[in-house]
Amino acid sequence: MSEPAVSPSRVTVLRRAAGAALRRVMGGWFDFIRRVYQKAGEDDIFFLSGAIAFNVLVAAVPFLLMLIGVFGYVLQRAVDDPQQAAVEYVVSILPPSQKVVTLTRALVTEVVAGRTRFGIVGLVLFMWSSTRLVGTLRSVLKHIFDLPEERGIVDGKIFDIQMVLVAGTLFLLNTGTTVLVEAAQNYGVQTLGLSGRAEVVAMQRALARILAFGFILLMFVLMYRFLPKRKTPWRIAIVAAVFTSVVWEALKGTFAWYVANVGDWQSTYGTLASLIILVFWIYYSAVVFVLGGEVAQVYDLMRIRRRQRELLE
Repeated sequence: MSEPAVSPSRVTVLRRAAGAALRRVMGGWFDFIRRVYQKAGEDDIFFLSGAIAFNVLVAAVPFLLMLIGVFGYVLQRAVDDPQQAAVEYVVSILPPSQKVVTLTRALVTEVVAGRTRFGIVGLVLFMWSSTRLVGTLRSVLKHIFDLPEERGIVDGKIFDIQMVLVAGTLFLLNTGTTVLVEAAQNYGVQTLGLSGRAEVVAMQRALARILAFGFILLMFVLMYRFLPKRKTPWRIAIVAAVFTSVVWEALKGTFAWYVANVGDWQSTYGTLASLIILVFWIYYSAVVFVLGGEVAQVYDLMRIRRRQRELLE
């Protein structure tokens, strides 16, 4: 016997139930986006992003000087060409551009001759400018997460120095690990006679991207978690860090595609192209960082309200 046909009324009920579920899901997403948009406007995220971008630009030059000193001494035995390693690492943070590569290579070549002097000067300047940057990030996160208390001037400066030391240690570990892994990969590939094979090159690039993304994710988690005086819950820090890391990588790829295929930087801006790319990239990265905090804050508020409604029902 054939199975009885489903009655039209039951089909209609199932269709309506599916439609209602879809509307609830879509409505939830639209409500979430609307709340993020409203809170971002209330917090004036573009002003906050401008403050972060300014302090990043202030810290950029001493950071490069310190980086060259580190590559010149700490990593000179791990790689054949520390200057090239420094150039490649700096360029990997920015969207690819021939102007950026040329300018960075020229600066590294000029500075590396006096790497002892520049390394010490860069370290001192970087410590001073980085404490300003950490202080700005603390103020921004305090504003985003609606935290009532703030550290005093002395306590805040001591905390900023501690965070700079921790971040610098993590950065050096990441830099050394990345370069050593790459050197070990190249040695192993050459030993096995696999150099030049497309699949091996693709695997090396994928591993490098995974390591870089993992470091970026860890850095954002620690920033969102520990910069405010009252530590944010791990849940909020992870949500903010995941959003910021993913959007930052997507923005990096999109901006790189625009620079390479759409923007006529050479004829329009000439030698200012690299500076324009750098400023825009830092500013939009700051926007993504602030927006990540807004997303996590709205997510947590909506989660708390949902739990409160469930308890009342």
